[in-house]
Amino acid sequence: MKPQYDYSNVLFECILVRKHFISDVKYYCYILNGYMLMSRKVKDSSPKYVLPLQLANQVGWVVEKKDKQILFKAITIKYMEKYKDFVGSNSDLQKQQNKLSRLKEHLSNKVTFYKIADFYEAQYNLGKGSSAKVIQIKELGNEQSKLAAKAIDKSYLQKSESGMQAFLNEVNILNHLSKQSSCGPFIKLHETFEGDHTFYLILDLMQGRTLADELDILKLFPLKLVKVIMKQLLKGVKILHETNIIHRDLKPDNIMFRELDSYETLTIVDFGLSTFINVAKYQFPKCGTPGYVAPEILNLVDRQQKYDSVCDIFSCGCIFYKLLFGHSLFMGNTFNEVLGQNKKCNYTLDPSEMNSIPYEAQELLKRMLVKNPSERITAQQALESDFFNKPSSPLQSKKLKAFNVPNISSRNIFQPTTDGLQSEAESPFQRISQKCKNQVDFDVDIQENKCSSIQIRQLPSVKKPTCVRLEDSTIGSFYAKDPLSSFKKLKGTSQKQLNETKEIQVNQFDVEQMQRISLFNRKDDN
Repeated sequence: MKPQYDYSNVLFECILVRKHFISDVKYYCYILNGYMLMSRKVKDSSPKYVLPLQLANQVGWVVEKKDKQILFKAITIKYMEKYKDFVGSNSDLQKQQNKLSRLKEHLSNKVTFYKIADFYEAQYNLGKGSSAKVIQIKELGNEQSKLAAKAIDKSYLQKSESGMQAFLNEVNILNHLSKQSSCGPFIKLHETFEGDHTFYLILDLMQGRTLADELDILKLFPLKLVKVIMKQLLKGVKILHETNIIHRDLKPDNIMFRELDSYETLTIVDFGLSTFINVAKYQFPKCGTPGYVAPEILNLVDRQQKYDSVCDIFSCGCIFYKLLFGHSLFMGNTFNEVLGQNKKCNYTLDPSEMNSIPYEAQELLKRMLVKNPSERITAQQALESDFFNKPSSPLQSKKLKAFNVPNISSRNIFQPTTDGLQSEAESPFQRISQKCKNQVDFDVDIQENKCSSIQIRQLPSVKKPTCVRLEDSTIGSFYAKDPLSSFKKLKGTSQKQLNETKEIQVNQFDVEQMQRISLFNRKDDN
């Protein structure tokens, strides 16, 4: 049975021409929800060309560079293993440019484009990892544009059965956020390109540092800055949850600033582990970064069970704690130790530290770090707390009793969620965090696109202040950007606590799931 196409809600329409040797043929082009249709008749029920709007499908553009401008000549689609070109029908060059340009806008992130070098010029190498790299680019014909291209090696996606689906899902989440929350504190996805060996995500350029880098520099933030950062973060999380998205990997490395030394420009990045809430089942349900992940995720027994979006609030609480006190909530010298403490939700809010912050901050922190998700505060409730809305009270002079959180029980408590009708998969796909020390060659795909003349210059390094925190060289790193640097031992940590840490038994399967050296290589979580 042929599919029925609903022309009652046409998103865009235009007339295109297919050039032939004898005579040209005019086609009516329509963009619908899920399809691009081209037919010789107006709103034909049986169009000749049907292109499902899926990222697995490619669309190309024939362009010409003239006077530093990009001139659209034609659109190219693949039909029956052959490439078909369609040009604008109007003899007016400007109208033809506008038509094809608008068509490109409607197809952005619904399909992938090819020949990235026809539209962008590489400028600086920003970072490189084992599976991807990030470069600063400039849009051709727009001298003021500054964007970033994240290049992902296809071979890493193809190593697991769900790798490609995971990547496509992340693009869908980024695209969804770009449309639904244009003013939200999220990195924006502009376009998606595909080469022979590489996918390219065209993203906003972040000119500031990560929150992890800022913590390395300042170590301890003034309370006024903590309020600014946490308010921006919670506003973003509130938008995510209202948009039915859970981030699942909030941590200082995944928080960046659009502008250098401007904390009001906080931006949440790396939606590689994000998932839509209204899916039937979370793929890779046990995921995140030890030291920041919610205990209900680590203690999940029934992998068919869905947890609530407040898991992100626990991660925000861990970030809040580190901003307030300069060190991480969960202590340990190794991956397993930190993971074990995190899994048991075993931490102590030290009275001497708590007395150093206002009562309003203490109360908000406790409510965000509640181990039972059904009792944990929401993003909206956190934003309505006294910490953000009332002047801070004087610091308490009398000592408080230690706020101890006992080991989490084997029983899991979940706040019920509603199963969605649409099945989606989250993406094991992460932001590049390792800084590239040497110049690297441009990707083969772009060389094949006749852009080998483009050079990449090393991004000038940012000189950090002399107050940078000293690191303990005896503690190893499991990651490209040493997230365990935040798990250094504190002065005053009792030997009893360290002994209890060593006694924690961690399931090796959980370690493999949580250890995010390269999420592209992560095994399927069945």
